[in-house]
Amino acid sequence: MDINWLVISFIAALIIGFGSIPKVVKIAIKKDLVAKPNHRTSHTGRVPNVGGISIFISFILAFLLASDFSIDNRMQFLIFTVLVLFFVGLYDDIMIISPRRKLLGELLGIAVMIFMGDFRLTCLHGFFGVHEITYFGSVLLTFFVTVVIINAINLIDGIDGLAAGVGMIISLFFGIYFYLTDNMQLAVVSFSLLGALVPFFIYNVFAKRCKIFMGDAGALVLGVVLAALTISFNEANISISPYHIVNAPMVSICILVLPMYDTIRVFTIRILQKKSPFSPDKNHLHHMFLALGFNHRQSTGILMAINVLYIGTGLLFQNAPRFFFFAAIFLSCVLWSEALRTLIKSRERVKESRCREESTSEIVDYKM
Repeated sequence: MDINWLVISFIAALIIGFGSIPKVVKIAIKKDLVAKPNHRTSHTGRVPNVGGISIFISFILAFLLASDFSIDNRMQFLIFTVLVLFFVGLYDDIMIISPRRKLLGELLGIAVMIFMGDFRLTCLHGFFGVHEITYFGSVLLTFFVTVVIINAINLIDGIDGLAAGVGMIISLFFGIYFYLTDNMQLAVVSFSLLGALVPFFIYNVFAKRCKIFMGDAGALVLGVVLAALTISFNEANISISPYHIVNAPMVSICILVLPMYDTIRVFTIRILQKKSPFSPDKNHLHHMFLALGFNHRQSTGILMAINVLYIGTGLLFQNAPRFFFFAAIFLSCVLWSEALRTLIKSRERVKESRCREESTSEIVDYKM
């Protein structure tokens, strides 16, 4: 395989995506498959929430077109896992299922990827002092990491373009890396995903007549593919190569920093408030930017830029001491998110003060 197949996979996904989204929107509106505004959402109007159909079709068809399964026969099991998670997410978008059943569906699909496709984390490269992992330990860790990544991607899908935008950045990074290291099948996966996300991002962020949301189907597909690529990225860096990443697990954290940190943060807040970690609220990072007066596009653009900055930081400081690296990344996330929270509270106090002053002024004017 050569670079031409990467171009073919990307362009094929683009064409299929741009061609399918208007049709998906038309059918979704006709069948009332829409997200209706409520106290938990930040959108207005009835918007189709089955954009995952287009993402799935574009990704799968482009991937099948450009793939050579004789190079890496594990890909058939990845496709099966993507298929399972797509239907789990689509069922949730249409019918709504309980979190337990949804998690069970995710685990069944992931099991195929792990046990039959052998997508496993077998080494932590000295992260927290751990190198090689036993088979049982690698299976448990891979299940945990995959579920966390899938649901972290799902949780950031709260404003226009954010999940897709972050997915585009990450898939582009992995696509370039796997191409440079001659892992062409994984590069095809990455560029097929990138090509599937670009049309959705454009329609989700900029379209007026054909606006569409990703839904759980799209988020679960995106999450499981990014999880598989992350696992493969860590495994590819066990052996030394010209493009060897010294501290692959820590760089992976930098690559996925936004969804991972946002998940940790909101779960911690909910637990401290004695709520279920899965109870919906508006404590996400993107909600904070909206509270500061930024619109969806601006908030998404800022968070995408932050993601790129962390990826660059991870690559630049990959030789730093592991514990120091981890602590510095986590602390930086805490600092800027807390700065946002402080700024929001400050703005709220100013608004309350102005309201009191206006109320007092109205009373005085009335008495006079």
